[in-house]
Amino acid sequence: MHSPLSFLTMFFIVPMLAIAQTPQSQKELREDRMQALRVAYFVEELSLTPEESSHFWPAWNEEEEKLRAHGDAIRAIETQLKSTESDAEAAELVQELKQLHLASVELRHLAIDRIAVFIGYRRAGMIKQVEREFRTRVMKRRMKGSESSKGQRIDDRRSRGSQRY
Repeated sequence: MHSPLSFLTMFFIVPMLAIAQTPQSQKELREDRMQALRVAYFVEELSLTPEESSHFWPAWNEEEEKLRAHGDAIRAIETQLKSTESDAEAAELVQELKQLHLASVELRHLAIDRIAVFIGYRRAGMIKQVEREFRTRVMKRRMKGSESSKGQRIDDRRSRGSQRY
């Protein structure tokens, strides 16, 4: 479906663009790079045209922010639930959590409806899967990088032999 060359381009060219930007903190650079990779991946996987992208990204970023804020509210209640001492209070929090989870499903459906206006339901329905695939690829790449750097450090120590300082 997609050429390996386009995927390689996404992972090697986009980082160079991030480096060419004005100096920022390492965290900001990583976030910018990740966002650029994510945009490139979404554009390719969803086959977004430039016109569709110009409508899709502002709407999707807004919807994602709503979902993120909702997720933060869920996590806050889960944290409260950990420290609760009475069953009655825990039952109250669990009910609140249930309501938030149901609302979360509705938020996702509304987001898909909004995005479908720009790219159609077929592609809007693929967003969750595309996001999951992107995260999986990123994690696999990180794991692979971390394994190779560990092996590199061991090899470096071996190649030095017994050195005296």
